[in-house]
Amino acid sequence: MNITTLEKIGVVVRDLDRAIEQHATVLDTTEWTTDELTADRLSAMVSYGRRSAGTYRTAYGRAQGTVPFELVTPTGGETPFHEFLLSRGEGIAYLTVRAEGTDEAGIAAHFAALGIPVAHTHVVDGGLRRTFWDTRTALGGYLLEVLPAPYVPTGVTRTVDGAALRGGRPALPMQRIFHFGVVVDDTMAALEQYRRILGIETFAVKTWQTEYGRLDNPYYRDLRPVEHGYFTAQGATGDFGFEIIQCTYGPAHYNREFTDQRGPGIHHLFPYLTTDAEDWSGTVTAMTELGAPLCMGSDLRGGASEYAYFDTFGKLGGFLIEGVHRRFPAEDRYMAPDWEVDFSTLIEED
Repeated sequence: MNITTLEKIGVVVRDLDRAIEQHATVLDTTEWTTDELTADRLSAMVSYGRRSAGTYRTAYGRAQGTVPFELVTPTGGETPFHEFLLSRGEGIAYLTVRAEGTDEAGIAAHFAALGIPVAHTHVVDGGLRRTFWDTRTALGGYLLEVLPAPYVPTGVTRTVDGAALRGGRPALPMQRIFHFGVVVDDTMAALEQYRRILGIETFAVKTWQTEYGRLDNPYYRDLRPVEHGYFTAQGATGDFGFEIIQCTYGPAHYNREFTDQRGPGIHHLFPYLTTDAEDWSGTVTAMTELGAPLCMGSDLRGGASEYAYFDTFGKLGGFLIEGVHRRFPAEDRYMAPDWEVDFSTLIEED
């Protein structure tokens, strides 16, 4: 299955109207297509092989015209959105991706061959079928919706003045999704699943820990410095990527405020990278004033760069946003991964 494009980041929220305003404020998502999916518009609904019924509201928008979000508020019954909200709270419940060169039958055959069942399916307005594949155990806490063609939003257009809501402050820059940060129990076990399902063949593996050249001076909330570490692997498919993260020791947002509360899942997005110190400083100041200060981060690679998470968890719907400031080129010894996983070298068993 040839994944080419990220079509939607599916965020389940309690209050759709509030979430729209917060996304407009923080990310400058000003143009939305909203829709209310009532019982008379939904049919052929099946959850885990059972006939079910449910309703929901949606809002689709592209942050700064680039990063696509679908916000969903369940309004009753059994849907994957309602299940996620009641069992895990707000957060990224699914990713919608496009697979070029196939059709719905080919997509279904791909998942059937892997033994991955449908978690939920329904038909909108007697025509459009939405199917969510149950990749939660395999990929780390989220569903996949796979489309054979580009997503075309339908509904009512709503415009929100994000600049006015920010009071003249700049929005958090959104360039593209460099990666989704997915926290899992076992990084190495997850990689095979990302290969099978999403076709990712290579991963750069690196451990990060409180040590000069890796995490030079990490902090988490008011713990400065903090002793912690995590084991990661990065790979890409289509126009986006993944960072698979396993906590190894110490307190971090990954465990204390995420997996300890809800288990594995998509913890953050990484859409913002800059080499401009003034741009970085201005963004941090603006986000702090808007109620999304830095909550975890560190200088990296001998001071060559800095990564940090903006605390958008309560504002945008259960996820953080990562930014990176690259100050100067790092030495090769600090840039290199610990090793690379290359699935093209798999040895077939006799």
